[in-house]
Amino acid sequence: MIKTHFFGKDCIIDRALINRENLALNLKNQQFIFQNILLLNQVHQKEVVVVDDKSKIYGESNLPKADGIVSNLKEVVLGIVTADCSPILLFDNEKKVIGACHAGWRGAKAGVISQTINEMRNLGAKNISALIGPMIQQKSYEISFEFYDDFIDENIENKFFFKTIENSQKMLFDLCGYVQNKLRAEGISAIENLAIDTYEDEKNYFSFRRSKHQNQVDCGRNVAVIAIN
Repeated sequence: MIKTHFFGKDCIIDRALINRENLALNLKNQQFIFQNILLLNQVHQKEVVVVDDKSKIYGESNLPKADGIVSNLKEVVLGIVTADCSPILLFDNEKKVIGACHAGWRGAKAGVISQTINEMRNLGAKNISALIGPMIQQKSYEISFEFYDDFIDENIENKFFFKTIENSQKMLFDLCGYVQNKLRAEGISAIENLAIDTYEDEKNYFSFRRSKHQNQVDCGRNVAVIAIN
């Protein structure tokens, strides 16, 4: 059985990944069966960690610098943290291979989604499904024209992920649509998108952009988890 869950303000964990005991308690409350929780030192790039043997299970210090992680081991929780970026959980129910990636615009553009899927396929995954959790939605994601130009330089088709704002020097970016397009480009058709806006839903989720607009020093992090129970 593969279990997934997206925690927000119901599970307090900060940017430095302190309060991990709180995450463990919440995982138990959600009926996760686990021996290890594997988090990452996320760096907005495409590196992916593969944990396909117990000898590769690492501890809580010196976390690997990566934005994706995959495994085929039971009782190992894979976790990523976000605060507006896209949390993507991936799984093959039949082959029992799981993955998780943190896809902000930098990581998604750099290739973290395709790299995570490739590593899952290397472990035998065939029919991969994707679940996109709470993240900033287009209506809340204002960007500059320079940002837009950078994406158009990558691919002219990226214009479909942007909307103009009347009488404004800003545009709206559909990061969610962009990552879904990256998933489809890798042959993933089973995609579930929760379509929850972290910026808008202040009651339940942390948002880095909202915290900046409210002049807060920093904000907590939302946690996406997946495991083979």
